Amino acid sequence: MKKYIVFLTIAAGSIILASCSKELQRVNQNPNALESPDATTLLSNTIVSEFYNNANIVWTLGNGYDQYMTFSQSYYDQPTRYSPITNEPYWISLYESARDANTLYILAQAKSNPLLEAAALTLRSYAFAQLTELWGDIPFKQALQGNTAIYTPSYDPQQTVYTDTQSGILPSLKRADSLLNANPNGIISGDMLYNSNTILWRKFINALRLRYLLRVSSKMDPSAEMQSIVAGGTLMQNATESATLQLPTTTPYNFVSLTERSGDFAVKYLNNILYNTFVNTSDTARLTVYFAINTNTASGTPFSFSNYGGMPLVVDATTDQVNGASNFNASFKTGSNPSLLKAKVMTYAEQEFVISEAALKGYIAGGSAAAKTYYDNAIMGAFAEAGFIATVASNYLTHTTVMFDNSSMASALNQIITQKWISNINNGFEGWIEYRRTGYPDFQTGGYANMNNGVIPSRFLYPTSEQTINSTNYGAEIKNMGGTENTTFKAWWEK
Repeated sequence: MKKYIVFLTIAAGSIILASCSKELQRVNQNPNALESPDATTLLSNTIVSEFYNNANIVWTLGNGYDQYMTFSQSYYDQPTRYSPITNEPYWISLYESARDANTLYILAQAKSNPLLEAAALTLRSYAFAQLTELWGDIPFKQALQGNTAIYTPSYDPQQTVYTDTQSGILPSLKRADSLLNANPNGIISGDMLYNSNTILWRKFINALRLRYLLRVSSKMDPSAEMQSIVAGGTLMQNATESATLQLPTTTPYNFVSLTERSGDFAVKYLNNILYNTFVNTSDTARLTVYFAINTNTASGTPFSFSNYGGMPLVVDATTDQVNGASNFNASFKTGSNPSLLKAKVMTYAEQEFVISEAALKGYIAGGSAAAKTYYDNAIMGAFAEAGFIATVASNYLTHTTVMFDNSSMASALNQIITQKWISNINNGFEGWIEYRRTGYPDFQTGGYANMNNGVIPSRFLYPTSEQTINSTNYGAEIKNMGGTENTTFKAWWEK
């Protein structure tokens, strides 16, 4: 998939020749240059870019922040030990996606194409959601307006990013669903996600709406809108409807592990919190599909949890820690299990976990009984998404530590979020974001191995380019933080 470039040709002056024909007056126009972007190509490129960049960042950084993975060597592991970093490459790629989606939105309006308009609103909303959930307040309402000579946009509060009636995440997604509901038939040219299936797009959109409504539920009551979405029934029904994209096995958009250097692959280990969760829930299936036996274990040895192992947050792992911990499964290098090499944005399993929590907290009808139903559905979906048959998930649900425990709000919520955390492995920073919202599961702070004064951070630092190019607005934002930028400044919706 080639990146898309729009060329603008501007005449430097007037050419006046008495004998010119009308054709010669067009001498400064390049017939080979695109005067406006092609919507089909731009849509496919934006979809692939958002999904690929999510998969790329999770493999290199997100799995560490989510505490699925631990690097064994300090050369690699500083960022995943919560060293204050900007994560600027992801900031750039997200704004590029937001820009391209916004260009699509403008094109769609000009062409009176509601299907393309809905897809553009969805992709733009996702990009902005990632930006605000990872950095906090961001350039938003004035962003993407370089064509009107706004090159240094001001920052907007997170609340505005979620709720602004013109371009906020939640209103935009609601409008996208309404557009598709009113226009259910047609072709979305360039749609590499759902092949113009407007019902599947609506299900994806509504799942995102539920995610973000729950995310901000500590600051605004989501009940009416969540109940309306669930009652409407246009939601994912199984794992085949998840918003995932099967990445190719060749560059440039392959799942990054396939072409990763062997040395880089070898220093990624199963984090001990995830390992302990697998053990405590007797989750042999997902442990073995994602991770390999440790080097203390001979090939062909009958299964035992002791043949695997996790690694805590470390500076440099000891020999014993390395030999006892598990690397990722070799299928991440060989591509032998395509189910593991999908780029995720929103899955059926996550949708069901979100609705389970909503029922548990009374945001939708049904109470704990409905919460259990959705929780069970979510686990079934999570195993299906990892490539397992239904009986494997059904057996897992019979384990005493997995069966839904509604003895208290805390115990049920712990189960829901922990299981959602497991299911979101290789999905961006969702595990870390949800930990910040709920406190589950109980992440390790790492002590001496944590480079953020022993505290799990709440955000990335703003990119250095913001400090130099957008210094006035950057300075105003830092003043709002108290005068010093730090990684512990909490999100608007965070506990």
